Amino acid sequence: SLAFTRSAFVVKKANNAQPNWLGVGLAFSTSAALWTLLFKQHNEDIMEYERRKQERGHKCTGCS
Repeated sequence: SLAFTRSAFVVKKANNAQPNWLGVGLAFSTSAALWTLLFKQHNEDIMEYERRKQERGHKCTGCS
């Protein structure tokens, strides 16, 4: 009876002659967008770190 059960997934042979260009483009564009956000956030974090480092070193008594 196990041979007659149906699977929820249909397996078909991959057609390498016709790649799924929509999927490929979506994968690469998503990756590029994530890397762009990562570099942008990193640069903002570095600027914030430098600003706080400068504030910490500021010993002016007239500012407080």
